[in-house]
Amino acid sequence: MADETLKEKATELLYFVDTFQFECEAQVLSVDEHVVPDAETPSSNKIYAIVLDKTVAYPAGGGQPSDVGRLICNSSSVVFDVTQVVAGKDGIVKHIGTFPEEGVEPFKKDSEVTVKIDQDTRMLHARIHSAGHLLDFAMGNVGYPSNILRPAKGLHSVEQAYVEYDGKVEGLDKDDLIAKLTQEMNKLVTKGGVTQSTLMAYDDAKNICGGHLPSYIEKDSSPRIVVILDSTEGCPCGGTHVTDVSDIGPVEVTGIRVKKKVTRVSYTIQGMKEE
Repeated sequence: MADETLKEKATELLYFVDTFQFECEAQVLSVDEHVVPDAETPSSNKIYAIVLDKTVAYPAGGGQPSDVGRLICNSSSVVFDVTQVVAGKDGIVKHIGTFPEEGVEPFKKDSEVTVKIDQDTRMLHARIHSAGHLLDFAMGNVGYPSNILRPAKGLHSVEQAYVEYDGKVEGLDKDDLIAKLTQEMNKLVTKGGVTQSTLMAYDDAKNICGGHLPSYIEKDSSPRIVVILDSTEGCPCGGTHVTDVSDIGPVEVTGIRVKKKVTRVSYTIQGMKEE
């Protein structure tokens, strides 16, 4: 019966409105043991999945890793360390982690908790992700707009970042393109410009995204569209982003790989792990 109740209400995603909100109050809807296949977890430090009515924590998706942080029970001060956040197709977000203090009772249903995410992790992920969108814009500026190489998917983690484009260009001078993209992206970062994330009606979203939306976006939905710079083509995205591209900091395009009609452009920014 508890699962059926949860299906009726998706988790409210507060980061949709404000990337810079790092804390919120929330109510516990469920607490369940979380089984990790093939994982060796001490019995005294069980892994749990906690569902809240709302959260500021970003669940992994779209190539962006999840936030990390903690939940603190308002009545008992018991702490739950959040090491991963995941969202299901039903819109329910699970905060996965452990109670670090041995012997404490897990949160109860309907408990009030404070959600606190790690600010440095959130902002680094936002900068990496925004750099991926800025790369799309820079690609057009150096001669490869979306009608030639259309953005398909990306990875925006601390360890590795890239954007993959559907299509290939015969005789592409990779070294020349790497140099041009690095120069163009840093020029855009230096100039700066406001980034906008907005929920839109389907037709409006389609228009601002160059007349095309991915097939997975339902026509009766209101997708969230990110416009990395004013008056540029938008992109459907549920991730977190900087408010101004100048916050991304210096960017370096590190490689280009073309395989099976897919062009992958890799990049790095300050704060990412060095290879």
